[in-house]
Amino acid sequence: MRDVNTWGESLRHGGAERRRILILERLFRDGHVAVHALSEEFAVAEMTIRRDLKQLADEGELELVHGGARLLAGRQPPAGFSRRTHSNSLAKKRVAEAVKTIVPRDGVVGVDAGTTAHACAVEFAPEFTGCVISHSVPVLAGMLEWPEIRVIGVGGDLLHENQAMVGPGAVAALRELRIDVLVLGASAVNEDGLYVHSSVELATKRAMIDAAGEVILATDATKANASGAVRVCGLERVTRIATDREWEPGIADKIAAAGVSFVLP
Repeated sequence: MRDVNTWGESLRHGGAERRRILILERLFRDGHVAVHALSEEFAVAEMTIRRDLKQLADEGELELVHGGARLLAGRQPPAGFSRRTHSNSLAKKRVAEAVKTIVPRDGVVGVDAGTTAHACAVEFAPEFTGCVISHSVPVLAGMLEWPEIRVIGVGGDLLHENQAMVGPGAVAALRELRIDVLVLGASAVNEDGLYVHSSVELATKRAMIDAAGEVILATDATKANASGAVRVCGLERVTRIATDREWEPGIADKIAAAGVSFVLP
């Protein structure tokens, strides 16, 4: 068993991002967390934990209560990855078909976490002969069916809700890698950029973008002008959007004006 002091020391060095990942994991498991208990577990001051909880509350992840935090009223823990895979599955398949037409058959392709990116990997893998880099556990597991593909798995802290490795370890690993084309997911897109719901994925996504020569956003049309609390990057980092159908002219025109093209199946 790992020594408690060593565990606390690693969390101090890992920083706020790692703590917030673990805080959310405990919240989804137990429904509530206490400042005092988290302070002792992570070996940091209670004020530090309160700042973590405040940021997560600002991002809509939890509700602050006296002495700690709880899930928002009426909210359940996130649906499992397999359930999200089947949600809007036809749109995901069409996005994946669009990605397949533009992903090179060799070279180094990065695949983001999330069900849409996973669907894209499943679609292009049978004809792919290059290298896949991913922090997505389902993507890495799926690559076992194609032994001719070289696969590099990015390690880190396991975020159960997305079945992805995130945090400082993942960021450090990505800094040593180079990706030709990145298939990126997002929770929302508008003329100002790409958004996700929580900051716990943010550093890993940005590290993947920084490692990539080209970024393809893989998302369906429902993400246009959808809600997202945390900005990942501006449209200048994206070259193309692979999507399932044409977007509304207002948002589509603004994105095109930023130099981003749409790819449909």
